[in-house]
Order: sequence, then C-alpha cells, then structure tokens
Amino acid sequence: MQKRFLAPKTRRSGLTLVEILVGLGVLAILLAVAAPSMADLLERRRVIAAAEEVASVLTYAKAETTSTNSVLTVRFDPGTSMSCAAVTTSATGFNNRCKCNQDPALICQGAGAELLRLFQLPADYVTFAADTIDHKWPGTSYQLKFGRMQMDVAALGFHVDVVSKKKKYTLRVEVNTAGRVRVCTPAGDMTGYARCA
Repeated sequence: MQKRFLAPKTRRSGLTLVEILVGLGVLAILLAVAAPSMADLLERRRVIAAAEEVASVLTYAKAETTSTNSVLTVRFDPGTSMSCAAVTTSATGFNNRCKCNQDPALICQGAGAELLRLFQLPADYVTFAADTIDHKWPGTSYQLKFGRMQMDVAALGFHVDVVSKKKKYTLRVEVNTAGRVRVCTPAGDMTGYARCA
C-alpha cells in the first residue's frame, strides 16, 4: 500500500470583493455622519480666526501708538463684497479719509495718511462690522482713534461683530475706554469664550 502525500492548501492573501464592498459601505456611512459636524466645525473656526485677527489689529494699533507716541486710526468700512479693518496714521485727526474696502494701493490715496496694517476678508463665509450700542457715531463713522495715553472714542460701547454666513455663529470683539481688547460671545454659543456682558 502506497501512501499519497497531499500538498497542503495554500491560503491566498487579499480581500474578496464582498469584503471590500462591506468596508466601503461602512466608510460611506461614517463620512455621511461626520460631514455635517465637520462643516459646522469649519464654520466655527472661520469665525474664531476672523475675530482673533480683528482683535489683533486693534491690539496692534494700541501697542504701536504707545511705542511710537503717534495717533493711529483703525477703520472698519462696511461693504457688501468684503469686511475690512485698516490701521492708518492720522494726518487730520478724527477725519481720516482712508477707506479699507478697496484695493490696498488705493486705501489712503489722497488722504494724507499712511496704511500700516490691513485685514480684508471676502464675504463668502464670514463677515464683520463695527458698531456701537446706540448705533451713533460721533465724527466719522466706523473708526477709532488711538492716542498714547488712551483711546479716543466717544461712541458708546464700541464693538465689532464677526458673524458666519450660514448658521450665524457670532463672536464680538469689544474695546473698552482704556483700549483693552476682549473677544466674547453674545449668544453664548461659541465654546471657549465668555458670554458678553
């Protein structure tokens, strides 16, 4: 009697078509669940980034006016295609004629002032606008003048609201009469920020 030796079956490595389709199905379900929360996170991050940049522009103006002993103006000109903030020298006091909602080369053209810092944000996702509590501006609207000793603003409760387009998430950048800048949330819906008073 002769014994036959059978070769052991070799197992092939890899995935079957069914396993790949099941994996793709699970991945599609996870992406469908995660996509809305990722969009929400991205919208909140855009508001935070814009609010922090506006706060940075205001802080820069206060620090620069203190170190150079000069008067600087921060402009927030309203516009439909963009939001903007510009720090300029103040050639004629509170009547600064620079407009930040145009091409950077034209902002202070013919205004007798110099552009020091600019933040322009297209109005695709996030907008921001300066305002006061009573919506009244003394002198020229939408601007603050910083001097060495203190900020010169007669507008009551100056603030800049940064708002997202879709879900209207809002952060407020406030400036007190000493020139201190603070970021807060009016509705309390942005985690990590105190509620505005």
